[in-house]
Amino acid sequence: MGKVKDGAPASKASKPPKAGATGGGSKRRKDFALFVTNLFSAKLHKPKQGQYARIYTAAGLGVVVALGLWRLYDALLSSSPAIRFGVPTAIGAAFAWFIFRLMEYPPFVEFLIATEAEMNKVSWTSRDDLYRATTVVLSTVVLMSVYLFGVDWVWSNLLQILGVLKFGGGGAFGSSAG
Repeated sequence: MGKVKDGAPASKASKPPKAGATGGGSKRRKDFALFVTNLFSAKLHKPKQGQYARIYTAAGLGVVVALGLWRLYDALLSSSPAIRFGVPTAIGAAFAWFIFRLMEYPPFVEFLIATEAEMNKVSWTSRDDLYRATTVVLSTVVLMSVYLFGVDWVWSNLLQILGVLKFGGGGAFGSSAG
């Protein structure tokens, strides 16, 4: 076993090098170079696919950037109007371009397209089923709250009558400070 026809031992297949070996760093450099090249490009990657995922992701990132710019504007209130408006505007324009290019970065676009495709496969509940399920959940929560309040009230009063629980009424509800 393990020998070839002519009697020589079979050679074992060589294992590929691990990511930490010599090839791992060049992959990162290649990915970073691709990202920087994409950052200074105007090319669109698969513009008709994953549109909703791109729009909502860009809008979410835009809201985060806008909140940061608003905070920066507030921090610059004591500055001159040119600095107060100019710096956030310049930073906002740079981030707008960055977000736009991020939405066209091929690996990220492929992820967003796959995400949107998977979300299209989800079977969403109907409005009537959602209304019914929400009503059941809220009714159950209210009934359980009333039941637990009643049980707590009964035990609290019973233990006060027996003298196990002493509540003088001087502190907060349930407090033993008196």
